[in-house]
Amino acid sequence: MDAILKGNSIHKVFGAKNNIYTALHHVDVTINKGEFVGIMGPSGAGKTTLLNILSTIDKPTSGSIVIGGESVDSMKEKDLAKFRRKHLGFIFQDYNLLDSLTIQENILLPLSLANWPAQKMEVKVLEIANILGIETILNSYPYQVSGGQKQRAAVARAIITNPSIVLADEPTGALDSKSSTDLLNTFGVLNKNYGSTILMVTHDAFAASYCNRVLFMKDGRLFTEIVRGDKDRKEFLNLLLNTLSTIGGGTYEHV
Repeated sequence: MDAILKGNSIHKVFGAKNNIYTALHHVDVTINKGEFVGIMGPSGAGKTTLLNILSTIDKPTSGSIVIGGESVDSMKEKDLAKFRRKHLGFIFQDYNLLDSLTIQENILLPLSLANWPAQKMEVKVLEIANILGIETILNSYPYQVSGGQKQRAAVARAIITNPSIVLADEPTGALDSKSSTDLLNTFGVLNKNYGSTILMVTHDAFAASYCNRVLFMKDGRLFTEIVRGDKDRKEFLNLLLNTLSTIGGGTYEHV
């Protein structure tokens, strides 16, 4: 399989001298093209730290990161910002939409920064909005729509540039049960029908059960991983819950 993202011996230390905390201990991780991968583990296990480093938001103390065949370790900030816009899509728990812009303007922001022609942008936003079922709210502002609709808009913004990989940090954390399920089904469609590669940090086993593969972290190390294979989602969910019970952390918030 083609590796979209490779983290080699990722080590992360916070603090200095006598007040040092090691968040990640030489973690190796590979995400292949077309995978939908989850990261789970107890609070403080290093999940978000790892995601931030893999997504180039933070830098490792040591180790290397390769995305789409390109090493990002020695890139200057200007080049790194351009690389992020072209290759990475981000989805956050709190949406990170700009209230002063309409939903359409929020979604188009990455294309505007890339200087796309206006006509081409309009065609692209309608295409993405139809896939995500938010075409009727494009002229609304974020404060005028529901949490689920905001998160779908955030997903649209993340995928509109056809990134190499979409990185999601607790994307269902602020959503109710129905909105969470709708969003996870959308991720499933994007992954299966459109080939989107997704890496998602979550504390929720229900959300993780939509993934093809789940990595479990504990104390800053990769503890184990589980591949869904031909298991149905209920079987996979039970397997995830059993694994979580052995290492602690995680929840099952849906019925």
